[in-house]
Amino acid sequence: MMAYTYQNNSTFQSGMPDHIEAEVDLKELVNSILGYKKSIIVVTFVITLFSIYFAYFSDNVYQADLSMEVQGGLVQQSSANDFLTNAMGVKSSLANTIELLKSRYMAQKTLEKIYIGNRYFIKEDYRKIELYKRSPFTVKAEAISQELIGREFTLQPIDEKKFRLKIEDIVVSEGKKNNYDHVHEYGSLISTPYFRFTVNKLGGLDKRDFFFTITPNNMMYTMIQSSLSIGLSDEKSTVLKLMYRDNIPERAQDILQAISETYAEQSVFYNSSSAERTLKFIDEQLKAINEALQNSASNLRDFKSSHILIDLGSKASTVSQTLSQYETQKYEIDLQENTLKHLLDYIKSNKELIGVDMGPVTGSSMAITTLMGKLQEAYTYRSSLSVDFTEKHPSMIKANEQIASLKSALKSTVESALRSIAQRKANVQQIINTQKATFETLPEEEKQLAQLNRSFLVNEKIYEYLLQKRAETSILESATESGVRVIDSALTGDAPIQPHRKVMVIIGLVVGLLIGLLQAFLRFLISNKIHTISDIENNTMIPIYSVLPLFKGKKSLYEEALRVLLTKFEFSSDRPKTIMVTSSVRGEGRTTTALEFAKVIAQSGKKVILLDMDMRSSNVNKKLEIQNQIGMSTLLSGKNTFEEVLQCTDHGVDVVVAGPLPTNPYELMMSQSLKNVLDELMKHYDYILLESPPVGVIADALVLMRICDLSLIVFKADYSKKTFIKNVNRFVDEHELKNVGIILNALELKKIRPWIKKK
Repeated sequence: MMAYTYQNNSTFQSGMPDHIEAEVDLKELVNSILGYKKSIIVVTFVITLFSIYFAYFSDNVYQADLSMEVQGGLVQQSSANDFLTNAMGVKSSLANTIELLKSRYMAQKTLEKIYIGNRYFIKEDYRKIELYKRSPFTVKAEAISQELIGREFTLQPIDEKKFRLKIEDIVVSEGKKNNYDHVHEYGSLISTPYFRFTVNKLGGLDKRDFFFTITPNNMMYTMIQSSLSIGLSDEKSTVLKLMYRDNIPERAQDILQAISETYAEQSVFYNSSSAERTLKFIDEQLKAINEALQNSASNLRDFKSSHILIDLGSKASTVSQTLSQYETQKYEIDLQENTLKHLLDYIKSNKELIGVDMGPVTGSSMAITTLMGKLQEAYTYRSSLSVDFTEKHPSMIKANEQIASLKSALKSTVESALRSIAQRKANVQQIINTQKATFETLPEEEKQLAQLNRSFLVNEKIYEYLLQKRAETSILESATESGVRVIDSALTGDAPIQPHRKVMVIIGLVVGLLIGLLQAFLRFLISNKIHTISDIENNTMIPIYSVLPLFKGKKSLYEEALRVLLTKFEFSSDRPKTIMVTSSVRGEGRTTTALEFAKVIAQSGKKVILLDMDMRSSNVNKKLEIQNQIGMSTLLSGKNTFEEVLQCTDHGVDVVVAGPLPTNPYELMMSQSLKNVLDELMKHYDYILLESPPVGVIADALVLMRICDLSLIVFKADYSKKTFIKNVNRFVDEHELKNVGIILNALELKKIRPWIKKK
């Protein structure tokens, strides 16, 4: 079955339904979307073509990898007894270490080691090839305007000494541009209002164009930061994996190597700086103790040379040794106390703890050492952030809050340590006082000798202690250990990691297809045209009597659909004899539908006549290629008889054409003559088909619809608009018309089949 016909053509309520459930058959929807297959193919092809272009003309991207073990933070431990260097020697959190490595500060230091702001190219086979270290010349830029950053300069060698420098479209004023084209010598300063640099020749330049770009440091920092990525080998490891991506594999390796070397050098720098400060402190103490030691030794010699006593007695010797031991302890305690007080003063003054001479602090608290390390780390991290962010940035605010919290904790810890030291100092002082009381009971000469001997021993022990600490610190000052160990040097794979050309083409194809389908679907949604049977069903309750397929060389299917429609009429209890065929607008195929339906009726053995009632714009005579001098207009006006206007076709269909345009077509249709003609024709014909003007355009169609048994309104798929359906709904409702049906014309066969199965 090639068409669906409404099986109950009796009276019905026309117009829009109260509630229409839009049921879109999936196959029908697919077929509708595929109706835009040309646009789908075009969109898919264009996007795929772009993906091919970008896949094969994009620069290769290589990745260099470097593994590095970080045993400490930015600096290492300088002295076991140095608060500052101890603090620096505490291992930084790896998270902060990663942030430091990716910071703008580290990018700056890296660019000081390896400058990559200038790039040099040649063009071969429509592609740019970057020369990197193979460039036969270098450019030393001093200044460049914002407009020319990243713009290509063209260098054309002339001879061994001269070259031509060109750049186009330099903005000189609003709306005005100028081209730069001048000859210069290698090694000479080129100074213009827009740039200032020197081109230095490194080797022989052949006679071809070279190109270069200049990018200032502030932009290179960002480029390095964005191209660098850092990760951990595993959660428990202190090994960092540095990865850098660049279109030049050698440059990617160089940059990674420079970053690791820069980090190690900065660590050594802080180590040596911290040790230098400690040495300065120790040297000051040594100078004072050395003088005291020389004086005490001299006094002891003088006393022994002027007195008979050579050695102390047993009691005096014991007291003297005990006193010297505890006085040495008291000196060390005083040194610790003074250093802690010095640290506390810096904390209270809100100064950064960088550059504080801490000195040797024996027996310092591990809690203080740890807090100092975290605080120093926090200062370093904030310093790296300050290059990129203002104080109001959330990252800076968080860093400052962390510093404030650590300083508060450190202040409390130092104050607690000072109280503990004060107690130790009091205990040692009590022992010293007890021994001094015993010392006072000694004979005078023996007491003087013991005192001089004690002073010498104390100064000697302190001097030896300081010399030991100075030796330790000197070793650290000269040490080059950074706490950073490169496990795997920077290495770039042979194959680029990007672009994935085959994948890009496949993705382009898929994306193109999806976008093509999407645009087709959107066009389908926003389209006001009738594309499917559902477009009619969802917009009206007027029954669909038939769906006629698009010809496309298969007229037999079209005729079969009309034959099915005839069969329905034949088996209907109230078979219509007068059938009007009209449309919503012109061009929807009402004339063809009426003619072909008349032929099908004639082929079935039934007598049929076709009346062309469109007296304003006759079409039947044009389709049949017959005369139109007389017809319905002359018949209804009484100028001709029925026998005179009747014409027969080769298909067995009797036809009365419209005739010449009358002055009053509407009055003719309203006349009794038309009713009389129809009454007479019903005596001789099984079916009377009336081809009518479009519904709602003129009143002629309304007259005919009131006198015919059935009115069929033709809509054309992919031509008629959904608004036409609404107009027909309104027309039918306003005039309370009955026995109205719809024929959907020229619908693609693939859109009909799912609908037939559904029905």
